[in-house]
Amino acid sequence: MWNKVFGSESAIWRDRFGKHYDIPLGRTSRELKIEYEIRALVLRAPIQFKEEEDERQYLWMEVMKTMLEEALTLSIAPGDTSKTLQRIHETLNRVNFLCEFQNHQTPSPLFCALQLCLSSFALNRDLTLPCRRTDYNLLGVYSYGDEVGVPFIDHENLDLPRLLDIRHFWQRHVLNSVELSFQECFSELPEDMKPKVRKEIPTEASKLSSSWLGFYSCIHPLSDLQKNTDRQTCADIEIHGEVIDPMVGGRRVAWKAMTTGLTNVKILDLKPSEHSWPQKCSKIMPLAGGPDTKRTYFEGKQRSYNGLDEGGNHVFGFTEEIAAPHGGFEGWMRICFILAEGDEDDEDDEDDEEKTPSLLMEIEGWIHGYEAVIIPGGRMMLGRWLDMKATHARGPFIFWDV
Repeated sequence: MWNKVFGSESAIWRDRFGKHYDIPLGRTSRELKIEYEIRALVLRAPIQFKEEEDERQYLWMEVMKTMLEEALTLSIAPGDTSKTLQRIHETLNRVNFLCEFQNHQTPSPLFCALQLCLSSFALNRDLTLPCRRTDYNLLGVYSYGDEVGVPFIDHENLDLPRLLDIRHFWQRHVLNSVELSFQECFSELPEDMKPKVRKEIPTEASKLSSSWLGFYSCIHPLSDLQKNTDRQTCADIEIHGEVIDPMVGGRRVAWKAMTTGLTNVKILDLKPSEHSWPQKCSKIMPLAGGPDTKRTYFEGKQRSYNGLDEGGNHVFGFTEEIAAPHGGFEGWMRICFILAEGDEDDEDDEDDEEKTPSLLMEIEGWIHGYEAVIIPGGRMMLGRWLDMKATHARGPFIFWDV
């Protein structure tokens, strides 16, 4: 009787697993029993990540990786919440994984990738703490001294530690009020406008989302980074604080983007483009990947939220699917795009159609380039922006879809 009720093939294990987690398709009761018992054993045990990684930490991260992959890919009923995602949230509430930063050692690829894929949780003040300034390399965050002309996001050698440093920078500046930079603006965002982990329809994770919100940081002069100063960003100066506000999506892809000045609502109406990436852009942000890389081009306009008939800034760019897994995770994507200053008096869309990307790169106004990785799940990008006319002007940025 015992074996019939609690044996490996018993349906009781599917029922127990389903009470706590979303059930992956095609898994037998025996497989669910083993996974259920492993998670119960591993996730209940106390664990810390301040010391050098060991087998216990590796096992914990592997279990969390499996759970996160399930949460990102399994479909759930409309209006329901992912049970697996809830278990991840509960686990992170008990374990200080997101605020034990291992800055005294070289973290493993799995550690970096898992941290990056959990970035939405890392910006949740209820789950974690702000980073310390010593938890990231500021010169690396700002790409100080890096040459242009090579991909910042390399398909084969994705720099996970550098990307994690960028995440740590934002984890400090959006959570710590002492910095007087981005925390106040971030804290005032409604909950539905803050970062989320998974898309409502997981199969759309590889598709570019329709709306984004976020920040970028700059510091002038950039050489101050080598000096013994307290300043890490120009965002503590009011006229330099810049933010992306929520957009309204439509049939065409719409983006929110940042503009110089105080908070502004900006919309980028994007559509598929037949134009390629200009040679002038390739000299700074070249195409990457190989002959089989899936690359999608887009173009559009950046406008004010309440000024759809006004002239706006020009946008064009592309995404590349990264075929190689990194840190054990698949689903990374590279994105590059240009924001080029438009003529506010120009309301003629027909004239705009004649402004190809190559012609836009010759305008007299400002031109900024953005290159980032879109994290598995498709809801956050981390990367570097730079001035295409004076590439020493650069810094980190973070966008998440809303």
